Amino acid sequence: MTVPGLSFCTAGYFIERTAFTFSFYSVDRQEDMASTLHRQGDRKYRENGRSMAWQVGFLVTALPLLTFFSQTIEAQASQEYRADLALELLFDGNARDTSGNGHHGEVFGAVLTSDRFGRADAAYAFDGLNDYIRVAPPPALSSEAFTLSVWIKYNEGAFSRWWSNGIVTQDSGGSGVRRVFQLSAFGPLPTWHLMGRGRDPLITRPVDTEQWRHLAVAFDGAVHRFYLDGVPYDESEAPFPPHPEEPLYVGRKGSGEPGFYVNGTVDDVRIYTATLPQEAIEGLARENGWTPPPLHEGIARPDRPVSTLDEALVGHWTMDTGEMRDASGNGLHAIVLGSPEQVKGKKGNAVRFDGERDWAVVKDESLDLLHYLTVTGWIRGFDPVRGYGQVVWYGDGAWGQDPYSLSIQEGKIGFRVDDIATQWEVKSDAGPSPDEWTFVAGVLDTNDDGLMNLKLYVNGILAAERTSEEPYRYIALGRMWLCFASVGDGDTLTELDLDEVRIYNRPLSPDEVSALYRAEQE
Repeated sequence: MTVPGLSFCTAGYFIERTAFTFSFYSVDRQEDMASTLHRQGDRKYRENGRSMAWQVGFLVTALPLLTFFSQTIEAQASQEYRADLALELLFDGNARDTSGNGHHGEVFGAVLTSDRFGRADAAYAFDGLNDYIRVAPPPALSSEAFTLSVWIKYNEGAFSRWWSNGIVTQDSGGSGVRRVFQLSAFGPLPTWHLMGRGRDPLITRPVDTEQWRHLAVAFDGAVHRFYLDGVPYDESEAPFPPHPEEPLYVGRKGSGEPGFYVNGTVDDVRIYTATLPQEAIEGLARENGWTPPPLHEGIARPDRPVSTLDEALVGHWTMDTGEMRDASGNGLHAIVLGSPEQVKGKKGNAVRFDGERDWAVVKDESLDLLHYLTVTGWIRGFDPVRGYGQVVWYGDGAWGQDPYSLSIQEGKIGFRVDDIATQWEVKSDAGPSPDEWTFVAGVLDTNDDGLMNLKLYVNGILAAERTSEEPYRYIALGRMWLCFASVGDGDTLTELDLDEVRIYNRPLSPDEVSALYRAEQE
């Protein structure tokens, strides 16, 4: 609701007069208010009930009015850009374009349903299987200024597939020039996919199912800014090359890949050939008085574990038998696939993985280690020219869901930590000989500010270290597994000999790492 011609001066006069009238409440009422403020510890106004009553009257009257005028300004800011609308699909009974540009949507399977205010036939529901809306030809977009605004409510189970839910896309999935943009979701994290032209901005606060959320992206010719419920969360520099023919889709990706169909309800799709400022995007997010529900918090950083080396040991695979039994006493025995060969190890026997059929897997929630951990092992017999091979990998087999891993990359050793959006990795400068046993250790620690310290040791000596630029943001645990000589899909396997693998639930000190190396030299 807006009130044309109502100035801040008029509003101020109205607030002042109303507050003045409010101050003439009865003494009993004033004393009640004074008592309330006294209980709240407000010393400033305790002693003068009348002055206090005026202040309370002012606040009680002014705050709703200030909120009203703030919302009015935000709404007016968003209305200023109507002339820049390239597409507006309000879904009020149909998928017609109300921008005046005639880019009406063609509905395939999606059905009308209630919007966020409970109005019937005012949004479209998509089943996540084959429902979508196509806009062809697409609206003419600008490579210099662009804003996308949309409302989404995910259904229960919408995040069962990763990197899914193509909310609004102009993405053929094939030719690079026809891949313009993709507003989708990486699990419960909304994602603005830039098709490899830059880092994908990501909302790092997971959204719930069955709740309406407003998403917006504003591009100013250089920077893409990603908003959730009117609040900017991430940004990235990248070009934005439009395509005049590639259709625009609501509810799926242009290629029709199964994992990209939206399982939820979409409403009020707007695209502008202008860069809307934050206040205009806030106005869209609070249109008609909408108040967004609270969000989940990010990943909480636990206290650093304090324990002995034995207490910190989660799993220890000696490799002395082909069954790969866990010697830690925690029962994390591996499931061995293929027929890995037993060979002489650094200490006792070792397991030889052939890189074609052999790998092993362990699943246990005690391996869900995010902020503090150490993984160690002895390796030999790897291919020194192979691009990327996993030694030990923990994840769920989906892109981005691999919290930690030790790898071999063209003969060099790598230790990586992944938070679903960004990978932080350290690598050795030189590669060890594949003909000799090499001790490797990856250590993860987390500072009080949430930034992560990664250290890589080779033969007991620090080979590389770095601190992450950002803290952990989000990972969905609970369905991951630890893999030996595999990336988790059973298809990408590594050829190597592996011995004495250990995982600890805290960062080992340099002396502890060195002691492990020396102990197995004897």
